[in-house]
Amino acid sequence: MSVVSFLRNRCTFSAYNNQQLENESMASDNTYKKALRPVMALRPPNEIMFEESFWDELAAAGVKEIALQWLCLLDDREPDDEGNVYPQPEDSHPRGLAVMGGERVKCVPTAAFNPTPEYYEGLTWQPPTMPDHLSDQSEKLSAALDMGRAKGFTIYAVDDKGYFLHGGFGSGKLDLSKRTASFTDPSMPAMTVARARDTAKHFPQVTGLLLDGPDFKWEIQPGHRDDLWVEPIDTPENRAFASANGMDFQKVLAGREHFKEFLHGFNSDYVRKFITKARGALASHEWWRDHPKFNEWYSFKQAAVEWNVSSSYRGVKEYLPDLQVGNSSRLPFADPLTGHNTNSKQQYIDFQQPKQYWWSGGVAGFRGTIVNWVDTLVDWNDDLDHDLASELFAAMFDYPLAASYPISDYNGEATDEWFTTAVRDQTAKMLANSGGHKHYMPWVGLEHFGSNWLTTHELDRLLLEMQSQGVTRYCFFIYNSMKPEIWDVIRKYSTE
Repeated sequence: MSVVSFLRNRCTFSAYNNQQLENESMASDNTYKKALRPVMALRPPNEIMFEESFWDELAAAGVKEIALQWLCLLDDREPDDEGNVYPQPEDSHPRGLAVMGGERVKCVPTAAFNPTPEYYEGLTWQPPTMPDHLSDQSEKLSAALDMGRAKGFTIYAVDDKGYFLHGGFGSGKLDLSKRTASFTDPSMPAMTVARARDTAKHFPQVTGLLLDGPDFKWEIQPGHRDDLWVEPIDTPENRAFASANGMDFQKVLAGREHFKEFLHGFNSDYVRKFITKARGALASHEWWRDHPKFNEWYSFKQAAVEWNVSSSYRGVKEYLPDLQVGNSSRLPFADPLTGHNTNSKQQYIDFQQPKQYWWSGGVAGFRGTIVNWVDTLVDWNDDLDHDLASELFAAMFDYPLAASYPISDYNGEATDEWFTTAVRDQTAKMLANSGGHKHYMPWVGLEHFGSNWLTTHELDRLLLEMQSQGVTRYCFFIYNSMKPEIWDVIRKYSTE
């Protein structure tokens, strides 16, 4: 389908009326003044939690929930070519350095307990084991979590897909020499369920599970880590999944390639017509589902993510019905690209965790993603300059632009207007798609992998906007790198 015929046959796709969103948000400014409290994510070294003052510090700020980003132990006896330094390079919190003797130490994350064999019967992935010499550390970790529970804390474990290859929840290692991990592999949600059961057995203090992803890729910049055309989609597991769900896998692959052709097909006239007639198309599930060239690719991604998350959720609930389970996604405008439908996900998840990840540069921050999209659209279409490509992106994804903060400035500090346009819009859509405040606990982070960090003022404005819309909880990434001025901003909102 040409861009011209596409425009002739598509009406405006906008999931929400922007003026209605703004009116609701502005009205809420004077309605909601409840405390906005973080679930504080924490990664090793675990010794941070061994000190009673850690728990007291959080409690004094109104914080009564933590999330174990990696439920694991650190082993300093592994080969030198494995592992990482702890605290990690970006982790500057003095507690982390203090418990490691004032210096960063090379360690390998490993299992925090020995597996229960019957939980893994029939699985093709084998669970990690705990080295015998770390059994004392496991007991101390359990005692620390007991201390937290005695002080009234709720404790979550994070099933971080980025570290799932290390055995689930960031511990140990899986043998990847014979196969590539795929989230359409039935053993993957089965492993999540088994690890959840085993975690609850060995660490009953954990009463919640945060499923991180999975997501299909969303970047279009060639060579980027999350380049959607580099993602290994043509796998035996994906082919089998497509066949079992009545999909033509060649059309799935072709849809992804047609999308690249589509993004190369804009001149200034087409852009103006798109802006006028098709606003919000790429953020609309209906547009993707109805498009003759993209629908099979879109439907495959939707089915794969829904199957993975719902299978994990229902499997966990079968054995642990009281365990609260959340699931992450990206910003609402990227839901169709990444395979999520957060509205329908309300049927099979306890609460949703879309990511308020707004940094630029590096990876996974959406100011950076927007810059990459606009730059790439300019590279791929000779008739587009940066301003016109910015308007096109905004129209594609129903993303409001701030006049005082053009996309070309996204590597610098955001203006207040940007928070009352873009952030307000995406937050309102997150809340609506999640099913309201009770089912919404977004991730809030400052950086990833060499990105530009959110400034103190930007975090302040983000939390203010969230609070103004009635949000009362979020998961903060991450305690270990939190500077005093950031802690001051968090406490400003967490105490009533």
